[in-house]
Amino acid sequence: MISVVEVYNAIRDMANQDQKGFVTPQIFNSFAAAAQQTVFAKIADKMVGAKNLRLRGGDLAESDSILVKYKNFMSNYEKTVDLTQEGSPASDTTVFAAGDEVNTSAIRKPNDVYSIISIFDGDPDTGYKNFELVYNTRDMARILRSNLSAPTAEFPVALISNNIEVFPDSDQVSETIKLTYYRMPTSRTIIGVGSLAAGSVDPVASPVIATVANSDTIDIRNSRNFDLPLDMFPDLMEEIAGMIGVNLRDAFLVKAAPKVVKK
Repeated sequence: MISVVEVYNAIRDMANQDQKGFVTPQIFNSFAAAAQQTVFAKIADKMVGAKNLRLRGGDLAESDSILVKYKNFMSNYEKTVDLTQEGSPASDTTVFAAGDEVNTSAIRKPNDVYSIISIFDGDPDTGYKNFELVYNTRDMARILRSNLSAPTAEFPVALISNNIEVFPDSDQVSETIKLTYYRMPTSRTIIGVGSLAAGSVDPVASPVIATVANSDTIDIRNSRNFDLPLDMFPDLMEEIAGMIGVNLRDAFLVKAAPKVVKK
């Protein structure tokens, strides 16, 4: 993962060289999370574009595939959680709750969902069944009205909106429904803290440069690295620099940037 200290030092030095002013940890922290999210969203969009490229026959094969490259990147953020019945132990605070309609159950999404990949019934006794995912209420209404495509326990459907609605209701499907999704990027620990080992995902913290009280000394224990692969370093540098007001394409900085990016 990308070191927050290396990025901060590089951005601070570039800003000073470009005479944009001194970048404090507080200024850097105000842009870090937003810059990370922007880089992540761009990569996710590129994966969608790579899928379209493959459908048109323009993608390369195996290790040279653009789609495989972005899938490998996004696999760092793939996560599967159980959606349990209300009253049972909940996973990631996601539970079934009573829906407004008799034939549905509303499911609260985990807070860190970026994009849903699949929903499936994980009960081996009843057989693994994937839910058909629908993202439009009008399409869902047509499915419910149809005698041929109406949801059943064998062919369940999930409507994805602010929540997740399961059809048919939870009494007719397994209590072991699993949700697989891409999570939002957060941060990584630099050293082991509590139950988190060094380099672990910290699900509640953003990337941050922490300092010791009343000094400029970096507090490694409370600082958090970026939750992005190392090859995203140049993209992250450019994004943060652009937010702060440093133009990485200026002639002087173009010569200096490669020395920093290759770290």
